[in-house]
Amino acid sequence: MENIIRNMKKIEKVKLNLGCGLKYKKGWTNVDISDKDVYQNKLKVDVKHNFNVFPYPFPNNHFDEVLVDNVIEHLENPAKVIEEIERICKSGAIVKIIVPHFSYYQAYTDYTHKHYFTLDSIDVMLRNRNIEIVKKELEISNNLIIKIIGKIFTFSPIIYERFLYGYFPVQGIEWTLKIKK
Repeated sequence: MENIIRNMKKIEKVKLNLGCGLKYKKGWTNVDISDKDVYQNKLKVDVKHNFNVFPYPFPNNHFDEVLVDNVIEHLENPAKVIEEIERICKSGAIVKIIVPHFSYYQAYTDYTHKHYFTLDSIDVMLRNRNIEIVKKELEISNNLIIKIIGKIFTFSPIIYERFLYGYFPVQGIEWTLKIKK
């Protein structure tokens, strides 16, 4: 029985929740800079690490899946973060990155945001990287009309981001990436 359990654990995907904050995920390695939020409330984290300090405390080729939810806009060098994620991920790993869209008013209300993103911002960071963009899309608000119109925005981001963003603001951007080593 013990061998079966050990083998099952080897089959399980190794998952990283980078910048977990209040979004602790069971079965994942949850990492944040602190075990307290900005109000000094206790957070549940598995590993404390400052994401502006490289290298991250994980071995090469370790993770099958990484979630970076509303984190890289706070960091000094998002391109270096992408490079580090590539290092710690196995070939075939899936990486999901979520950031506020530059047109979303709350992108500017948080004074700790250092960067603002368009739908194509990640493309520049992925140059010369072994990473494929599987999907990129705008996160649309809960307003049904904007949701319906918003599907068009993802297909034509240049028109949206140059001319329409003020009329139909979206909340964020979500990229799904695949590591190819």
